[in-house]
Amino acid sequence: DGQRLVVSFDEVRRFVCDKATDAECKIFLETCKQYKLNPFTKEAYLIHYDNKNEDTASTIVLGKNCYMQMAERNPNFDGFEAGVIVLTADGQLLNREGSIVYDGETLLGGWAKVYRKDRTRASYEEVKLSEYNTGKSLWAAKPSTMIRKVALVHALREAFPSTFGSLYDESEVRVDAESTAREVEPEELPVLDPYAGTKRPRKTAGTLIPAPEEPAEDSAAEDPFAGGDPV
Repeated sequence: DGQRLVVSFDEVRRFVCDKATDAECKIFLETCKQYKLNPFTKEAYLIHYDNKNEDTASTIVLGKNCYMQMAERNPNFDGFEAGVIVLTADGQLLNREGSIVYDGETLLGGWAKVYRKDRTRASYEEVKLSEYNTGKSLWAAKPSTMIRKVALVHALREAFPSTFGSLYDESEVRVDAESTAREVEPEELPVLDPYAGTKRPRKTAGTLIPAPEEPAEDSAAEDPFAGGDPV
């Protein structure tokens, strides 16, 4: 919403991923800044998968619906089609649009097409259910919805590699992303200071103090890592 948020590396480790290195914290915060993601409202996660190996790299994972929101901001995005791959009761293999699987059918996977205005052919992807199904959380309750989303994310990544190449969606990872993030109480959140990096104006009785002007590009306010250790 335009407010300036200063986040330190220690706050990333405290609230998002306690095993993250300084380099991972920096990359994570740069990603959040670039794509306008708020890690404190579960728009982005930093997940360390291997609790037994401290050297295992952490992975940046996007929250629900972030992929579509980011794709829609791209001027070349021209819509998509997506659905499920099922084996019908009479033995037919069917690519069905949407995510419904009827009684007697077997869900095998998902498919998706993503269109760009500057390309003549769509980016098409098919994914196999058994490669992603964890049997937990939403995968247990809504496997067809989840595998359709995996296929769509794959197609979006193929269509927009410079945007999504290094990012993963919740539906693709084999852990429950929300379970890796600690709930943050409002009073624990970093303070939003509209005057961060600027000279705070002097109060004058009866005078409305305007919001500060945007600082210069080399101002400390443009650094999302203020308070963090250098990499």
